[in-house]
Amino acid sequence: MPTELFFVKVKTIRYILIPLFTGLILFFSPQDVQGQNRQKLENEKAKLEKEIASMNAILKETKKKNKMSASELQIIKKKVEQRQQLVNNITSQVNMLNDQIKTTQQSIGEEYRNLEILKQNYAQMLRYAQKNRTATDKLLFIFSAKDYHEAYQRYVFFRKFAQIQRQQMALITKKTNELTTMSQDLMNQKQSQSVLLRQEQAHAATLQKEKQQKEKAVKDIKSQEKQLTQQIKQAEAKKKKLQQQINAAINAEIKKQQQLAAQKTAAAGKNNAKTTSANAPANKTQTKKEEYSMLATAKDVELNKGFEGNKGKLPWPVDKGVIVSSFGVHEHPDIKGVQVENQGIDIRTTKGSAVKSIYEGEVCSVFQGPNGKKVVIIRHGEYMTVYTNLESASVAKGTKVTMGQKIGVISTNESGQSEMNFQVRKGAKTQNPVLWLRR
Repeated sequence: MPTELFFVKVKTIRYILIPLFTGLILFFSPQDVQGQNRQKLENEKAKLEKEIASMNAILKETKKKNKMSASELQIIKKKVEQRQQLVNNITSQVNMLNDQIKTTQQSIGEEYRNLEILKQNYAQMLRYAQKNRTATDKLLFIFSAKDYHEAYQRYVFFRKFAQIQRQQMALITKKTNELTTMSQDLMNQKQSQSVLLRQEQAHAATLQKEKQQKEKAVKDIKSQEKQLTQQIKQAEAKKKKLQQQINAAINAEIKKQQQLAAQKTAAAGKNNAKTTSANAPANKTQTKKEEYSMLATAKDVELNKGFEGNKGKLPWPVDKGVIVSSFGVHEHPDIKGVQVENQGIDIRTTKGSAVKSIYEGEVCSVFQGPNGKKVVIIRHGEYMTVYTNLESASVAKGTKVTMGQKIGVISTNESGQSEMNFQVRKGAKTQNPVLWLRR
């Protein structure tokens, strides 16, 4: 066998093995990233489906009414928006699956080409082995080398080349089977997602029609403008009276805590007057306490810090809920020219829902509102949270509560609506609860 044949073989091995392993690395690395992106979309999809299911449960309780309330119309609108988000989510997943399928198919083609090259080279070696099948021929080929190094390379060639070829063929066959299975799985997933996409598009169209029907109902109500205006005035008057009670309870708690903090500061001042300059660090503690008008104890400081640190991550006061009236002064969502003021947010939930504390703290007030329903206020350091329209309260003033602890049960009116007003305060200053709750 000519010497050149060995070097062609060695060169062939070198050029086959390197692209093979490189190709596998380049293929699987993007798959990991795509898998993470798909998982993120799946998590978002699950969240949207859960929220839509909650809204369906809320609407189901009042669907037998002849007229649709403004708050229910808001739920329908939110439901349409989230359904559209769900459709967009599924579309993104379908597109991502298409890209994965394309990449997988390209990789399968490349692996088949690599396999064919290996088969061709293996066949060449078999033909050579058949032609030079005696031990004498092999020895002659080895000893005809120019030097010892080349002879050793030829010896290794005879010992390892066939083994390497078989190993690589087995590896490529295995990877090709895996890629073929993956491609089939992706095709199945794409088909499932496409079916789901069509279903969601149909749901979105249905919900759009429902929204139009409800908006028409609101327009019909506008024809009774005087009566509607009177109803809004009555509702606002009740809300104002309730808010006055809430503000009075909060102001009383602020005053109480300020007095406790002042007493503690005065006591610390007397102690400092009796100490030497060696106790200077204690003065720093006193100065720190004076920064907080309502933080009389170390526990208060801890609660305050924890509440602030969980901004945007606090749990909702109910397990299933939809915001039907947002924070602040704003136009009525469906009736132009009518303004509403809300120092918290109105949350619609399902009948009999448990109302829970969004963070640990101490109940500082429990009283009865103008509608005869319970109101609970919980203090978390300087912060306070307000829970209204409870049919019953399972806590009393002074009760220490934990995050997620049940404090009462929501009240349901004669129309089947279960709605509460939820507020967050820092001292007397109102906060937008949406900014504090988990999204």
